Amino acid sequence: MNILKTRLDTQDIIFLKNLHLSAVVGKDAWGRAAKAQPVVLSIALQQNLVNAAARDDINQTVSYGQICKDVTKYVETAKSFDDLLSFNNSLCQVASLNKWGGGNLDVFTILPKASLRAEGGLGLSTSFLGGKERMIDDSSVKFLVKDMKLYCIIGVNSHERMSKQLVVINLMIEEDRAENRAQTTRKAQVTRRIDGHASNWKLLLPDLIQTVESSGYETLESLATEIATTALTGYTVSSIDVSVEKPSALAFVEGAGVQIKRTFAEDSGLK
Repeated sequence: MNILKTRLDTQDIIFLKNLHLSAVVGKDAWGRAAKAQPVVLSIALQQNLVNAAARDDINQTVSYGQICKDVTKYVETAKSFDDLLSFNNSLCQVASLNKWGGGNLDVFTILPKASLRAEGGLGLSTSFLGGKERMIDDSSVKFLVKDMKLYCIIGVNSHERMSKQLVVINLMIEEDRAENRAQTTRKAQVTRRIDGHASNWKLLLPDLIQTVESSGYETLESLATEIATTALTGYTVSSIDVSVEKPSALAFVEGAGVQIKRTFAEDSGLK
């Protein structure tokens, strides 16, 4: 029995980390259409690498160099995509057209210049199930907001109540992709969707920015919970991870903060 093979059968991956491209993906940070912006792409493809390792033969695997060429050629040819979701979906088509094979395909895309307030940019992570016809795994679709830097009153000390201070916020948002839930279980006013379109990001982010900048909490725990509540009750978001950090909280620490995860329960709201 080949013990190694049985243990590694579907756990191996071939990956590309931070492939830098340029493309039109929705609107840019200034709301302009048809403007190319930087795209940073990472891909992980499940592939059984046991035979390639045993024989030291590149023909027994998928070349990461060829994957890179396939992706680059496609993006440079297509040039324009409606939004992050359509961009990631197109990579699934590239995998099928070029017969990469293998199991699940994970695609993680960052638009580092897509937001004026999020210094790390906006991102989207998706997974596509392996098989002859790859299908998106709805539970895998997660939107990211990286390093959003805002100012608010926050803290228990007297000097912290006098002036606003910097907080750094990171978000991972999972959209409720069940089309009927917004109609059957949410309040009537919840009609906005976070589906990768720049226009919808621009609805969510100002809400969160206003929530933070108008707040005056003593604890980061309360501020993080308020951010989560804003997203979960105002949009079709099924879960959200919120990280809030105070860079100036401690003199000899780069940053101190909290991270929470909150979900929307159909029967009782937040949990």
